Amino acid sequence: MIYVGIDIAKLNHFASAISSDGEIMLQPFKFTNDYDGFHLLLHKLDSFDPDSLIIGLESTAHYGNNLLEFLVKHNYKVCVINPIQTSAMRKNNIRKTKTDKVDTYIIAKTLMMDPHRFFSQHDLSIMHLKELGRFRMKLIKKRTQGKIQLVVC
Repeated sequence: MIYVGIDIAKLNHFASAISSDGEIMLQPFKFTNDYDGFHLLLHKLDSFDPDSLIIGLESTAHYGNNLLEFLVKHNYKVCVINPIQTSAMRKNNIRKTKTDKVDTYIIAKTLMMDPHRFFSQHDLSIMHLKELGRFRMKLIKKRTQGKIQLVVC
């Protein structure tokens, strides 16, 4: 198996790949959080067999949602990892460095250690429903604030 670790950020992501033996298959590289950047990632992953790839993203608010959806639609096996797990793995390292490039390896190693649950189209639908629910609650809150302001005036 080849484990791909992706460190998510607002504008740019970093990714690297390691084999199940710990051999570095793909050095960390930066790609943008847009369509062109996602295709750069696909281009780098094309040299590997898609069935042997497991991609891990660290859960970071909404910044990785577009990439997650893109990878699932392209039939990759994608896992979202809790940052607490990667933090525990980071503490096991001798060097206490925290950079995006180092984090990609830590995410990939976390994938190797823990059992994974892959995201599916159903999970994406639930994610969209949650977003809609949050948006609805924000609208209700704004409406309520507007009503209160009308009564106060």
